[in-house]
Order: sequence, then C-alpha cells, then structure tokens
Amino acid sequence: MGEDKARLRLAHTDLLAWQVARFADCCDQVVVSGDYPEHAAVPDVLPGLGPLAGLHVAALRFPNAALWALPVDMPGLRPERLQALRQQPVPAFYGDSPLPAWFPDTDALAAAITAMLAAVPRELSIRQLHARLHSRALPALPDDEQANLNTPEDWAAFRRALAMP
Repeated sequence: MGEDKARLRLAHTDLLAWQVARFADCCDQVVVSGDYPEHAAVPDVLPGLGPLAGLHVAALRFPNAALWALPVDMPGLRPERLQALRQQPVPAFYGDSPLPAWFPDTDALAAAITAMLAAVPRELSIRQLHARLHSRALPALPDDEQANLNTPEDWAAFRRALAMP
C-alpha cells in the first residue's frame, strides 16, 4: 500500500480507530500492536517480525489470558466470527488464512514464539506458529470477509462499499 494501513483516513477517523470501535464489544479490552499512543497499545520489542512480534509482546504482557489476533486491513470481518473462534479450546484460525486467530493460552503462545525465535533457522511466520501450536483450522471465511486491503484499488473499493468519498 505504501503507507501505514492503520492510518488510512476513513470519514473522521482512521482505519485502526474504526476497527477498534467495531470490535470493542467483543472482548474485555482491545489492545493494539504497534506505536499508536492514542490507543491502548503494546509496541513491538522485536521490530521486523510483523504480526509475530505483536503476538509475542501481547502474550508476555498479558500472561494467563486469551487473545485474538486481528489484522487491521481485514475490514470485512464480521465481529461474530470472533465468537466462533473463541469457542475453540485450542488455538484456531479460518481456512488457510492464518489471521484472524484465537489463542486461548498466552503462556503457551509466548513459549511457542520464544522457541520459534531460538530455532535455527528462525521460524518467523504465523503459519509456523499455528503448526507449532497444533491450531485448529475452521472452515474458510467468505471471500468478502477475508479480503485484505493491500492496494490503493482495494482501499477505494472498500470506501465505495461504505459509500464514503
């Protein structure tokens, strides 16, 4: 996309704030991964690892908890999909897309990521994390819910769907 997707303007806010508001009723607390001081946020302590870094710091910061990992650039995801993940007793995700994901045990999550970072060669993907945790793959989401905003054209189409200029 060429810029921070979380900061893409959407009406009087940005995509990150819009997503936080959409999912606020789904959980006890929404915590954002990265440097976003206007939100409850946990900055990455291991830069360059993408979502794995965010999961790692969240798992360390919130021991004995459960968490969802939701990509900011997946605005078609319906909040009720999170509840289907939450019903799983083990880590879970949809279809062949590693995110969104559910991690019911942050202690196990932190240990798995720590082991991945120590592995030679390093394992640095969410798919490898799911394999290590023996995550459950639920049926794939409909295309409109799992689509990511990866290009300016995707962003324009999303805004048109919301009837925004």
